[in-house]
Amino acid sequence: MSRRRYPAGVQDFEKIVTDGFVYVDKTRYVYELANNCGDALFLSRPRRFGKSLLCSTLKHYFLGHKELFEGLAIDRLEKDWTEYPVFHFDMSQCKNDDPGGVRVSLSLSLSIFEEKYGIPKNDLGFGDRLKMLINKAHELTGHRAVLIFDEYDSPVLNVIGEPEKMNAIRSIFNSFYGPVKNMGEHLRFVFITGVTKFSQMSIFSTINNLTNISMQEKWEALCGITSQELEESFHPDIELLAQKRNITNERALQLLRDRYDGYHFGPKMVDVYNPYSIVNAFSAGELEDYWFTSGTPAALIKILDKYNFKLSDIENTQVFRRTFDQPFDNMESAIPILYQSGYLTIKDYDFESNIYTLGIPNQEVHAGLYSTLMPHYLGRDISQNESLIMAVRKAMLADDIDAALTAAQSYLAALPYNLSNKTERDFETLLRVMFDCIGIETRTEVRNARGRCDVVMNGRNTIYVLELKISTTATVDDALAQINERDYLIPYWNDPRPKVKVGVTVNPDTRTIDNWKVER
Repeated sequence: MSRRRYPAGVQDFEKIVTDGFVYVDKTRYVYELANNCGDALFLSRPRRFGKSLLCSTLKHYFLGHKELFEGLAIDRLEKDWTEYPVFHFDMSQCKNDDPGGVRVSLSLSLSIFEEKYGIPKNDLGFGDRLKMLINKAHELTGHRAVLIFDEYDSPVLNVIGEPEKMNAIRSIFNSFYGPVKNMGEHLRFVFITGVTKFSQMSIFSTINNLTNISMQEKWEALCGITSQELEESFHPDIELLAQKRNITNERALQLLRDRYDGYHFGPKMVDVYNPYSIVNAFSAGELEDYWFTSGTPAALIKILDKYNFKLSDIENTQVFRRTFDQPFDNMESAIPILYQSGYLTIKDYDFESNIYTLGIPNQEVHAGLYSTLMPHYLGRDISQNESLIMAVRKAMLADDIDAALTAAQSYLAALPYNLSNKTERDFETLLRVMFDCIGIETRTEVRNARGRCDVVMNGRNTIYVLELKISTTATVDDALAQINERDYLIPYWNDPRPKVKVGVTVNPDTRTIDNWKVER
């Protein structure tokens, strides 16, 4: 069985269908978006989640390129293919984080359309140039124009943490988007994609009829790949993966599910796989962390610091629906941007209380997130002392908690002095980041009916419950006594794995683990 062509990095619909790439047919959604959903729509999804391919598909649909859609779902739905003037702006192309460079990129995009419609060079502002284009296109073609703004917020997200640049770039785009408000009679359809909402971007204040479809039930599977689509469109690839690993197709599907599935974008909880990772995994024939390594989340640490975000809040966080609608510049916590960016997803929804429970989507995001956070919390990259980190991992895989804590003790002792690791909570965070980044599932501040356990770690075959105490005020026996008195093991009684209690003391002066005692 030969390998097929996979559109890894290809976001142009025409190229995918004409060059024979594997394509998951989403065109029934395109028809519905274009005809039965409103005149101006906004869709938020994480980066590399298929937004650009969706925009490209909409572009070719509105350009009337019927031949590209032969045999697809929309071919049975559309009876009257009409060619509209389409203005498609991919804002991710404005990669320059300098306002001057952004102006040049935006001006070049406009000039390409101006040349097409015979508009001479002029010194008008960006908004007036766009307004002139829309009017001219409507006049020449007799059809109202279609506007597509893909990754509208990309230029602003590039300069998070740099207020001066951020305000300058936001001002540029405010002038560009502004005229759209009064152009309704000349516009057939407006489609906007991005990661988050900026209340101070005029695109949300000037387009009065803009509908946010990001969490509407009918669009949960609009971007990404559902379980059914994976099995239908990638069945030969799943078989190849199973053959390569000498496992069953069912086991291969489970590996894919654990690593790339788990995204939910609405209350129906439709399971969605990360499309970028799936395509790259089948293209390379390897299960790696493609989405997370495709771009360093440079703003992530700044956002977590700004909102004093604690790692203990990253799992089982509960929020109301209104949390998702908070614009970025009015956010009260890091939760909305972590969700919108794909680091958290909906894990559960209670219809009666309208409360959403959030958590990390899958193994890929889990591993990538903690490896990114490690230098921030531990003051060094894993590679700077790889032997100790590997010693921790090997010990945990062998369920040798003594050896793991010995290696962790040495690692923590060498941390920079300026790091904040003086309290129990600080040490909880350090241990969680260290163990999570090497693939050991770790939780902190785990609540039960009688208290809150500091650290719970899932080894290969064993559950470890750790209670931490400051060595100047308590002993390891005090820590073990608390585990027993507050029944921290009760939630795991039905788990057949052995349970191990570990009392740990930490020293704020030496800034590392001081001592520990194990009860099996």
